[in-house]
Amino acid sequence: MGRPLVGRIALVTGASRGIGAAIADRLARDGADVALHYGSHRQTAEELAGHCRVQHGVRAVALQADLADLSDAGGAVALFGAAAAALGVPHILVNNAGTGRFAAIADITAEELAQVLAVNAAAPLLMAREAARAMQPGGRIINIGSVITDMPVGLRAVYAASKGAVHAMTGVLAQELGPRGITINTVAPGVTATDRFKSGDRSRADEIVRRTALGRIGEPEDIAAIVAFLAGPDAAWITGEVIRASGGLRGL
Repeated sequence: MGRPLVGRIALVTGASRGIGAAIADRLARDGADVALHYGSHRQTAEELAGHCRVQHGVRAVALQADLADLSDAGGAVALFGAAAAALGVPHILVNNAGTGRFAAIADITAEELAQVLAVNAAAPLLMAREAARAMQPGGRIINIGSVITDMPVGLRAVYAASKGAVHAMTGVLAQELGPRGITINTVAPGVTATDRFKSGDRSRADEIVRRTALGRIGEPEDIAAIVAFLAGPDAAWITGEVIRASGGLRGL
């Protein structure tokens, strides 16, 4: 297997576990140097960075940032700058970090709503802004969205709104950044076997499998493979797309 990302630098947010960790590992396996962002799980992020250095022979650093901080002095802005200082200006940005408050809308506090929208929607926009200021032609921005925007389910209004914003910004920024040779796409996973899924309510797992054409729950590596393709040279003609990656899931 070739290593199509040798010489490229990737910044992956929310890379300490789950889908983000699988993405960072896959990009490193494909040859990219990787900056792994984490919020609070420092040890797992450092361990993954070490794994990438030893197993894949790339440069890798773990960087902490609070993506709910929307100031120009911290959060996403500082993270992009720290990645550029450590490894060089990223050629690939993966906006994966996310949070959720799953409850009836009547029970959501204003502070919880602001937190979800900040991390899931505003931070990716700020990260994209920093990328737009620094990336050269050939740059790739890849967002992680959700099929929940197409498959509404109760108790997810704020989360769905935040991911809907990510989907919407993808098409708009593709028009803006396309003339500069920078692509932007979103991968929208279906139900995926992350730690949150494994430790949560599994009562509907069998039903979800029955509703999925490929007959199983997705794995983080399934999503990482699609991101790696979009980050690579063969995806140069794809931009402004929201790619549903659900194994053929029909309905939640």
